[in-house]
Amino acid sequence: MIQVESKNSGVSSLINEGLGDLFAQESSATTEIEIIKSRMVLGETVDKLNLTTIAAPKVMPIIGKGLSRLNGDQKYIDVARFEVPSYLEPEAVTLELINADSGEYQLFNGDGQKLLSGFVGELAEKDGWRLLVRGLKADGGDKFILSKRSRLEAIQWLQQTLRIGERSKPTGILHLAFEGENKQQIKAILDDVSMNYFLQNVARQSAEAEKSLTFLQNNLPQIKATLNESEDKLNRFRQQNESVDLGLEAQSALKVIVDLEAQLNELTFKESDISQRFTKDHPSYKSLLDKRDTLLQERERLNRQIQKLPKTQREVLRMTRDVEVNQQIYVQLLNKVQELNIMKASAVGNVRILDTAQVYDHPIKPKKLLIVVLATLLGGMASIAFVLVKAAFHQGVTGPEEIEA
Repeated sequence: MIQVESKNSGVSSLINEGLGDLFAQESSATTEIEIIKSRMVLGETVDKLNLTTIAAPKVMPIIGKGLSRLNGDQKYIDVARFEVPSYLEPEAVTLELINADSGEYQLFNGDGQKLLSGFVGELAEKDGWRLLVRGLKADGGDKFILSKRSRLEAIQWLQQTLRIGERSKPTGILHLAFEGENKQQIKAILDDVSMNYFLQNVARQSAEAEKSLTFLQNNLPQIKATLNESEDKLNRFRQQNESVDLGLEAQSALKVIVDLEAQLNELTFKESDISQRFTKDHPSYKSLLDKRDTLLQERERLNRQIQKLPKTQREVLRMTRDVEVNQQIYVQLLNKVQELNIMKASAVGNVRILDTAQVYDHPIKPKKLLIVVLATLLGGMASIAFVLVKAAFHQGVTGPEEIEA
């Protein structure tokens, strides 16, 4: 059982403070089910559990498995690795246990030709054939059928057998179930699928922070160089003009314009993210653009006001503004980098595994009592139908009255 919570993009909430509620996303159960059934998730399980290999005891057709269950003769084989030469067509091969005590076995093809021999727990190799039997429970002379299927076929088998559903529509609680003959294998499949889904979800959350972090770290040196250059220009100008100071009017204008630049930079961060989610006709996007236009108009008004100052004051004001704006941008980016580093390290995703896989103590199939009852009813109906049909088609004498007549 897996819980899928509503997810709120951490990076978006950092960049778009105040718009966090807008970007809150309800995880669709249908979407999450399709992700679980994707080749990205199930392929990891196929590779880890070697589901491209099919191994089963060799028994009589149709009734062989039933007889084995009745006799309590449960043979078992665990194949960790099985590879066939690439130039051969896929075919079923036979593994025969030679010595149960030593674990010696031999592998034969369909024509009875010996392919290789080996021991349980050791890798056997010959002419491109590779076989590693991890566990084997059988008697000497017992045989097993081994075959190989493609990775895609194994994934499709999982997709068809794995059942996933939502407990009830608004909860986001997913229930995973799997039916099979090998209880250890189906438990391992369910646990591994759940863990792969959980890990890819965490990786996805971390990847968003990693992408933004890489972008910021690549731009930090350039911002730092720009800041140093603007500071050097201001210092040189002050030295050449014998340390010119700003008047009260210029200082007031400087403070306002630096605040405006900070707000414009913040809106630039927001627009870069909101443009990936909405078109320019969206009310949120329009509100952001209107706010930026207002700030730009205010900046133009201040620039016109600054043009009335003496030339030296204007130059000092312009250079000081560049220094403070670049310094503010640099500090802001450093803060974002620290926040993203924390977010990347503490990424937990929006998926939680509530219950691991559990196998029933008793088989769920076949339902013996139901089969006996249905077989008895069907047998009785078939017998009655046979007698009625036989009587309907009988053309001979059926009683002494017919002879007397």
